[in-house]
Amino acid sequence: MGRLTWIGIMVALAAGFSAGAVFGPVLMPRPGAASNPNLIDLSALPDELREKHRNEDFLRNEATNYAHMQEALAQRAAERAARAPLDLPNGMESVPFGLVYKPGGDVHWPEGMTGELGDALEAAKDGWVILNYWASWCGPCVHELPEMGKAAPLYADRGITLIAVNTDPMRKDTPDSARALFASKGIESLAPYVAEGTAVDQMMAAADMTMANVSLPTNIIYAPGGTPYAVFEGGNLSDSPVWTAPQTLAFLDVLAKGE
Repeated sequence: MGRLTWIGIMVALAAGFSAGAVFGPVLMPRPGAASNPNLIDLSALPDELREKHRNEDFLRNEATNYAHMQEALAQRAAERAARAPLDLPNGMESVPFGLVYKPGGDVHWPEGMTGELGDALEAAKDGWVILNYWASWCGPCVHELPEMGKAAPLYADRGITLIAVNTDPMRKDTPDSARALFASKGIESLAPYVAEGTAVDQMMAAADMTMANVSLPTNIIYAPGGTPYAVFEGGNLSDSPVWTAPQTLAFLDVLAKGE
């Protein structure tokens, strides 16, 4: 089952309008000027951005940012391709989560969390935990939240805690906005935890992500004691069940029973 992922958002944002920037002595076509492929129309941009795009140093910097973005995305793609798939238990060939990988060496339990999020992590650490990373601008993340809300009590019955944490790297999401989003979607059995301030960086580090190398949604399965067991990424945009699918519950039953 295909799952969609938002990758490298901060690098992409840093590139700004680089992809549309064209070097040349004239950036705004003069009225009545002949069509020239080296000219672009910036009239739709706000005044501040339009003036910036007249500056050659700004354009060079944007082009450099774009090159860095491409390099970072290529590196991320190579790292993803090199990951070792998890050997599924009991001869299972697949699970609805999609491709499930062994965690990299830098993936670890998020330490130092405080407040309600810290309390939830501490209370769950002695059992199996699935930690979901999401943000409101991530379409696949938001789409699957209602099903995750339905899944949470099913997992709890199996001794598995599902925790969704908003880790918006741009720090635009807030506890109030997350609560409002959950309420609008009728999500009642899943708490809208939000990492704030330095907690965002700590959560990112636990998933082996950085502000310039972000993949959302990311999910980490931890064995009892906070030991990373598996990682899977991407979200489901279809209406087919994933988190509550019978195959998923069977997979989690095996984990919970230690088979």
